[in-house]
Amino acid sequence: MDTQTARLIKKTQLSPDTMDFCFELLQGRFSGLEPGAHVDVRLSDDLVRQYSIWSWTQDGRQINIAVKCEAEGRGGSLVMHQLEEGASVDIGSPRNHFQLESNDRYVTLVAGGIGATPLVAMARQLLNTGQRFQVYYLVRSKEYAAMDAKFRALGLDEWYHLHCDDTDGQIDLSSAMQAIPAGSDLYVCGPEPMLNAVLEAGSAMRGGTIHFERFAAASEVDQAPTRGFDIELNSSGQVFHVSNEDTILNVLRANDIAIDFGCSEGLCGSCIVDVVEGEVDHRDGILTPEEQALNSYMCTCVSRAAGSKLILDL
Repeated sequence: MDTQTARLIKKTQLSPDTMDFCFELLQGRFSGLEPGAHVDVRLSDDLVRQYSIWSWTQDGRQINIAVKCEAEGRGGSLVMHQLEEGASVDIGSPRNHFQLESNDRYVTLVAGGIGATPLVAMARQLLNTGQRFQVYYLVRSKEYAAMDAKFRALGLDEWYHLHCDDTDGQIDLSSAMQAIPAGSDLYVCGPEPMLNAVLEAGSAMRGGTIHFERFAAASEVDQAPTRGFDIELNSSGQVFHVSNEDTILNVLRANDIAIDFGCSEGLCGSCIVDVVEGEVDHRDGILTPEEQALNSYMCTCVSRAAGSKLILDL
């Protein structure tokens, strides 16, 4: 993973559990800054986490990411919240698997909790380009609406809807989907239960396309059967066995095969490799169903072989 060193120049509390971090590069500038993009933050040799960028400076030297502290998480958010102003970290170049498409269709943005971070950037661009759109921000309570002030600072007025469960009750997503203009684009990001609810309610839309970003790989993967298989490197013919308790990524790294990696959860795309031969059991949360059906590439951190062997373009 190519990285650049950045200094934390400001921390700001956004809500009881969410902090904003403003990082500035020591040298150079970030490229690829656009709505929906995220960066890899290397907190240690074995701790890399991905965070969406919600704001950046025009010179490309500073970015803002908001991080929710997850007490039951894998440690990344805890380490992030412990960073002090002035600390230096290595940050990867922005990558985008949640792009805002360029067209003139009506857009609805649906954010759940910290999933609002990429949608703030989308709302800003839509506003700047004069495109018609609206925003739904779904939270447990206003106290935890970490990005509410950022949305309101854009001056969205009647196009912005903050829905707090504790005061507004359960939102009627089906009615909201039915009210969206026909042929619209819907962008949604948030926790898995909210995402699934929006996708289910999306059947009430009158045409259009739903674009989404997950916080975790599809939940049904957790219950999928796992068995061992072999992988072959196309360049050398080397064959390695992947046991039912191991991953392709771990086996490659254990055998000194250079490969990028980031989240290790099938969400960032860092460890994607091309597949020369074999059927893939896709278990990631980033490739579209169409991309998975091609069987041309895979996320080595979570996906496996559907058969007894895969030949990888390594």
